[in-house]
Amino acid sequence: MKGRKIFSKKLILTILFFGLVVNTAMADNQKIVFKLATLGQKGISAMVYLDETFFPELTKASKGKVLFDVYWGGVMGDEEDYIGKMRTGQLQGALVTASGGISNSICPDISVLELPFLFNEWGWDEVDFVKNKIRSHLLKEAEKRGYKILLILDVDFDQIYSTKQNIESIEDIKAAKILTWFGPLENKMLKSLGVSPIPVNVPEVVSSIKTGIANMAISPSLWWVGAQLYPDTKYVNPLPLRYVPGMVVVSLDAWNKIPEDSRIPMEASLFEHEKNLQEVFKKCNDKSYKAMIKYGIKEVKVTPEELDRFKKATRPVWDELAGISYSREILDEVIGLLEEYRKNKQKIAQK
Repeated sequence: MKGRKIFSKKLILTILFFGLVVNTAMADNQKIVFKLATLGQKGISAMVYLDETFFPELTKASKGKVLFDVYWGGVMGDEEDYIGKMRTGQLQGALVTASGGISNSICPDISVLELPFLFNEWGWDEVDFVKNKIRSHLLKEAEKRGYKILLILDVDFDQIYSTKQNIESIEDIKAAKILTWFGPLENKMLKSLGVSPIPVNVPEVVSSIKTGIANMAISPSLWWVGAQLYPDTKYVNPLPLRYVPGMVVVSLDAWNKIPEDSRIPMEASLFEHEKNLQEVFKKCNDKSYKAMIKYGIKEVKVTPEELDRFKKATRPVWDELAGISYSREILDEVIGLLEEYRKNKQKIAQK
């Protein structure tokens, strides 16, 4: 009887041991799948880098434990939908622009970078300087709201597109039927010009332009080409009304579930990928813009005097949205950083 009891105990211990080994092996081999969504079309320009380089290399850095399943081309709705689905766990991440909930849900203070004429014309050097100075603040702000920012992207400086009339003055914009689809800051900016914009959701932009509901819109060149709106367009004005930031962002809860030995090497590679993607976006936007001009869209520009009118008309927006869309503190900090940068740049130029 005693021998049977000893045998039974050994058998139980053996089963428990092997069970532990099997469960540990299963845990080690378990894959974590991150589902992400974007309006970007698979196979187009910057999306190729994300699809063929960024996500595969993150998987490699995770030692194969983290996989990425991306829903391209808006099949999961618009960017506001992505934020909602991240909250419910249907998605773990998304590629979003400032129109898609970044300003309200993820990181409100990043919207300060969108302010009209904040940066000098095509001032990528200014963007890089300011963005890197406030980066840690933006990351912390997102984490407080439950999100992990993987990349902060330079989507573009916007242009104004028209299917009907020339765009050389504020009066030309007032006479147009112009869309607003990029959030409250864009709406406020257009109203500061005396415009009554037509609000639409992102999926409605293309049909609104093609059916004549609207005949003017503000957009990055890459997006305008990708949306196949260039055949309907007669004029483009490269007036850099605003800089457009974007993000690759994931749920903080989902990110923290990644084992530390995978998460740390993944995080170490992020900044290098961000720099690479910035160059990809710039080249793709430049190529898209030049292709549209070659296609036959007429480029028009405002005079220096008219540019000054645009700047003066939209400048009050900066202060009106402080404390609403972004904090007064971040606005003051960004203004101070730009003043510092421009003074130093002027001193170097004078030497």
